Amino acid sequence: MRIYLISFFVLAAMAFTVNNPILGRWETKPSEKGNVTGVVFKSNYEFEGYVNKKPFVSGTYSVDGKVLSFVDNGCEGKRGTYELIFFSNSDSLRFKALEDECLDRKNGMERTILGRVK
Repeated sequence: MRIYLISFFVLAAMAFTVNNPILGRWETKPSEKGNVTGVVFKSNYEFEGYVNKKPFVSGTYSVDGKVLSFVDNGCEGKRGTYELIFFSNSDSLRFKALEDECLDRKNGMERTILGRVK
């Protein structure tokens, strides 16, 4: 009976991780000026964005399959919805806007390529 209980918890933990493929820390490569932009997606469905380790944005998010939906503390509370495009063994990520009325955020998101930080 114990083995079944342990197996259940292991499978449940794996299922949670699979449903949230962006969980963890992601960063860009350094820009020409040396700036590194990153984001940490937390397991409580909050995120924090930073540039050179200095926070600049935070909010809440949800993931449904390959669709990311979020609201941050900018853009007057407008929701952004993006397709998640994974590549390079799912260690790299870019975004395709599905719906976002905040044009500055949309332009920035669509130019951003993130790599998973291990």
